[in-house]
Amino acid sequence: MKTLLGLTASPGICSGKAYVFKAPDLSYDPSSIEDAETEKNRLDEAFRISFEELARIKDTLSGNLGDEYGHIFRAQMTVLEDDDFKREIIGKLDESPCRAETAVEETYKMYAGLFSQMDDSSYNAQRLADLNDVCKRVLRNLLGKEEVNLSTLPPESIVVAEELLPSDTAMMDRKHIQGFVTERGGLTSHVAILAKSLSLPAAVGTAEIMRQAKKNDFIVLDVRNFEEARIYINPGAVKQRELEIHKSEYRKWQENFLKMKDLEAVTLDGKKITLSANIGSLDDLANAQDLGAKSVGLFRTEFLFLKGDLPREDEQYEVYAEAAKKLAGGMLIIRTLDIGGDKEVKALNLRKEENPFLGLRGIRLCFKYEELFLVQLRALLRAAVHGDIRIMFPMISSLREFRKAGELVTKAAEELKSAGIKHRPDPPMGVMVETPAAVFLADELTREAGFVSIGTNDLTQYILSVDRGNEELGSYYRAFSPAVLRAIGITARAAEKNGKWTGICGELASNPLAIPVLIGLGVTELSVTASALPQTIAQIRGLDSGLCRKIAEKAVSMDTEEDVKAYLKIEISPLPGGTPQVYPFP
Repeated sequence: MKTLLGLTASPGICSGKAYVFKAPDLSYDPSSIEDAETEKNRLDEAFRISFEELARIKDTLSGNLGDEYGHIFRAQMTVLEDDDFKREIIGKLDESPCRAETAVEETYKMYAGLFSQMDDSSYNAQRLADLNDVCKRVLRNLLGKEEVNLSTLPPESIVVAEELLPSDTAMMDRKHIQGFVTERGGLTSHVAILAKSLSLPAAVGTAEIMRQAKKNDFIVLDVRNFEEARIYINPGAVKQRELEIHKSEYRKWQENFLKMKDLEAVTLDGKKITLSANIGSLDDLANAQDLGAKSVGLFRTEFLFLKGDLPREDEQYEVYAEAAKKLAGGMLIIRTLDIGGDKEVKALNLRKEENPFLGLRGIRLCFKYEELFLVQLRALLRAAVHGDIRIMFPMISSLREFRKAGELVTKAAEELKSAGIKHRPDPPMGVMVETPAAVFLADELTREAGFVSIGTNDLTQYILSVDRGNEELGSYYRAFSPAVLRAIGITARAAEKNGKWTGICGELASNPLAIPVLIGLGVTELSVTASALPQTIAQIRGLDSGLCRKIAEKAVSMDTEEDVKAYLKIEISPLPGGTPQVYPFP
């Protein structure tokens, strides 16, 4: 048995077989050349295998998610069916002796050059992205390398990876996943957020996992502890029995909290906290509602854009409208497209940036691709007639940006009015506070914005100048830093002064140690991952808001994060046994 340690990204305990996700090495020796006919035969075989793989993935995806997603891989299949494309590659083989791999790469470079001379429309960008994926697939099959993807996972898989990006998981078969273990990534990385939204155990920052875990190894992922994850590889019979007992106890603990899911999130002294869910899809919403969600504080719309082609207005409208209908009048805060940073949309073919978290992301990207933004805004305004939809803009750092976003909402409404399409022209609009600038301008912003919701993941990153996805900097990413807590307090006070409410939609909202402080600072809405809903309801019902204010005042006056956490762990004592993630609730 091997035991590895990581950071708890999403709590729980599970077991399954390792599915090692690792991109194959596509390097080769270009000087090793057979005769032209042999290379052509190799090319034919690689095309055949590639086409069969794409057809299999298309059918699986259509069965799991619907035909509208299967067409993504159908588009790539047409590339392999294009006689001109294959003729270009064969022409390279006839021109001079070379490997089929070299001919494929040179043909791709030629097409990439041609595309670069065309307009930069999303259609052309997607065609080039499809061509790139197809060429890599053909290269892999020429080299006889095994396919590794997340679209066809075997049952009861624990995904093991160096890192998982949004583009890796967009097509993931979620039904067969038990949990995640990654070497890279921090507590607010994409995989951490994804795992929580799916209520799946996950560990990040797990050194050596890619070297130690092999395909089909039996893994037990024990992340019951709020801070430290333990990963057991091929544990013996005695250890397995011990871990099965822990799984049973953890399941009972969850069942007890589940009984609280339909109760109001109201403190002992009657202060009502709006408890919402963070979601990225309709499936996430269904899961959140099963766990007691009556409203959504953050709908991450970027996941609609990670599945291939850019979603059309009608596609987006249907998703937003369906979510509003399912909430039956409950608040639905939809964040406009927030890509850039660690989220890449292939269809846009954005250039690589040296500092992507400081680059073209969030509202900045929406302003650059205004028509893309207007498509989303029109879909949102149309959907808003079906429920309490509120629009939230990410990465706002000035009042001018908020006003410009509002002007584009007005423009989208005028376009719909001219077309005679039913819509709500004036839904509430809010600001996602995640930059220090937004904190310092909270008074000005909350005079005009309908509400503010603090994205503590990025706010912490920008206040402390720490890349939140870099596991080597984990000790510098201090979510309980007095600087972060003071920024939350500044924002909440400014909003209250202007008669607006303040929410938290970052990971801090799900942390039991932070919840009394957030309430004490004046936060009145918490948007959490679905799995945290029942536990958070239970905790809020056991708190007194007056005591929360005293706890918050003490916490923000402290010098260091270590002091803050030590103080809070005394005020909010863990249950017997010292499990720091579980707190006693009435």
